[in-house]
Amino acid sequence: MRLAEWQTRMRDTLLEPGGFDPALLALLADPPHQRERRLAVYRNNVRHALLSVLEAAFPVIRQLIGAECFTAAVLTFITEHPPQAPVLYAYSPDFADFLTHFCPVAELPWLADVARLEWARNEALFAAESAALTPAQLATVPPEELGDLRIKVRPTTRWLASVWPIHAIWAAHQPNGPPLETVDLCQAESVMIWRRNGVVRQGLLTAGECALLTAFAAQRPLAEVAESGLESDPTLDFSAALARWLSERVLEAPIMNA
Repeated sequence: MRLAEWQTRMRDTLLEPGGFDPALLALLADPPHQRERRLAVYRNNVRHALLSVLEAAFPVIRQLIGAECFTAAVLTFITEHPPQAPVLYAYSPDFADFLTHFCPVAELPWLADVARLEWARNEALFAAESAALTPAQLATVPPEELGDLRIKVRPTTRWLASVWPIHAIWAAHQPNGPPLETVDLCQAESVMIWRRNGVVRQGLLTAGECALLTAFAAQRPLAEVAESGLESDPTLDFSAALARWLSERVLEAPIMNA
């Protein structure tokens, strides 16, 4: 058996339920009567480790559906979506999409978007650092060049828009948060998530602010960024949004036109 085939069969044996592959068992160096028991211990350890990873990444989802349902969902997810890279903190970006098709939670249509919010928090936590754009740096740009300035969003910043009140649902499951019963499930919300001084933070965005961040991420000139925000929300205060994001250190140093 080639190494790649052996590794694939070992992975399948560890992540999928059911009996063990006899051909794989025959390759183990343990005494025959101990092979299944020892491999079962290894399987349990692997599955428990992956379960712990998802518990850490999706604590609100676990609260919303209960520990038993969450464990069942994760074990099914592990079987259908095994890790593709040896980086545990990067495992489970597809969990939100998986929840949209997991029948036991079909009555919670907002659950997947809450999971996307939690995954965005996880990404912000582990994202690489970069130098933040400061008000002092922006002030050095000549006024005639501001319109062509291209400003990026830092890797530690994420944002998403939902037709559901994902921020309110998340907040209801934090210490001293408001009761979930008070959340208006018909309220759409957009959220920004960012890391500052090692702490992940989040807050609501207007439609115009969400459009601004999307335009910043596309590295469009500053004048076009402002236009895109105002197109989405004519009442948008662009200067106030920019000042707040500079203060929160969510933007990166600009790229000047050649």
